[in-house]
Amino acid sequence: MTRFSRIDLGQPAFDGAASNQPAGADDATLTQRRNRMPTPDFALTLQRLEDGTTVLVLAGEIDLYRAPEIEEALAQEIEGRDEEPRCLTVDLRSVTFLDSTALAILLDATQRQQARGSELIVLCGPQTPTTAFEVTGFDRLLSIRKIGMPAAERPA
Repeated sequence: MTRFSRIDLGQPAFDGAASNQPAGADDATLTQRRNRMPTPDFALTLQRLEDGTTVLVLAGEIDLYRAPEIEEALAQEIEGRDEEPRCLTVDLRSVTFLDSTALAILLDATQRQQARGSELIVLCGPQTPTTAFEVTGFDRLLSIRKIGMPAAERPA
């Protein structure tokens, strides 16, 4: 079973009044400029593999606005299944941004999985922004697997 949800927030938060717009720029000009700005993207896919492993694949920006959907998906997989606890993998290889909210969600899910006698694995790739994990020390609290990285960058 695969569940796919895509959220497009439309225009990025932008207030022309606080920008470097030329004096006299009208609303139509500001709207045209906003429409040319790339909009952030987000995708969440939940996959259940034949061996019972569940993979939550995330893509795009993971932040406060995306947190409720991610938390719901993780809660359904961790507490919502009556069968024996299985490994849960969160695939961040297509994530372009993550903030402290994402770190807190992953740590909480890891602790809930451990309480059930199972494991949560976080997959990172060459594009995954991992600085937040390293700066906060979460790289020592989470089970992180680096995929597609040079051998020198992989954990020992």
